[in-house]
Amino acid sequence: MYFVKKLESAQPKPGQIALFWLGQASFLIKNSKGDILALDPYLSDMVERMDGLKRLMMPVMEPEELHPAVILVTHFHGDHLDLDSFPAMVKPDTKVLMCPQSYPECQRIGIPEAQMSVAEVGMIWKRKGFAVEPVFAYHGDGAPGAVGYIVETEGIKIYFSGDTSYQSKRMEHAAAHDIDILIVPINGEYGNMSECDASMMAAQVRAKLTIPSHFWLFARHKGNPYDFELEMKANVPDLKTYTMCQGECLFYPE
Repeated sequence: MYFVKKLESAQPKPGQIALFWLGQASFLIKNSKGDILALDPYLSDMVERMDGLKRLMMPVMEPEELHPAVILVTHFHGDHLDLDSFPAMVKPDTKVLMCPQSYPECQRIGIPEAQMSVAEVGMIWKRKGFAVEPVFAYHGDGAPGAVGYIVETEGIKIYFSGDTSYQSKRMEHAAAHDIDILIVPINGEYGNMSECDASMMAAQVRAKLTIPSHFWLFARHKGNPYDFELEMKANVPDLKTYTMCQGECLFYPE
């Protein structure tokens, strides 16, 4: 597929990353050594199979085409923990860091325990040039144990808030990390931030770049990136935001 060639050919320089959006809350980070970190990669139709929600944006690649050094899972909902794709995505040398509720689900489908670790807020987990810190997230009673992640590689810090409501006090620790890229959901349902909430979080974190996510994959989900851009202009006009298209590669810094 075209995307696979794009992923393979992307060659970040030292001190630079290539960031890819796969749709929904799924992102890839490729560092200058060629190692790939995948966050909540969703490449199947598991949600439609389980809950009847048809995906509107087709996957950009097949699960077996992804060769991640690291996979991070924020919570166990099907569009974040893709159990239909995991057996093909998790290669023998892939390490997976996940919320506690995801661990037994991955055990059940045969992911080797030696390749899995449970995320605990406050820990620092290092693999293949990536330093990962799980941080607070609250996605409601339906996803206990959900976490966000701060990922550092090439000296660049990316804060994936994960699916969460906006709770400024409990996000103070993460916001104090001098974040380069902040990635936030904007769909405003199922306990997630709305476009306005996400702009308030952006104002608190003050990342150099804020990227919206979690929109347009399912008809039932809300979220409008243009409304988010308007909220950013109204609330924090001095901060930069960028809306990625599915399959896009963004080099940071340029």
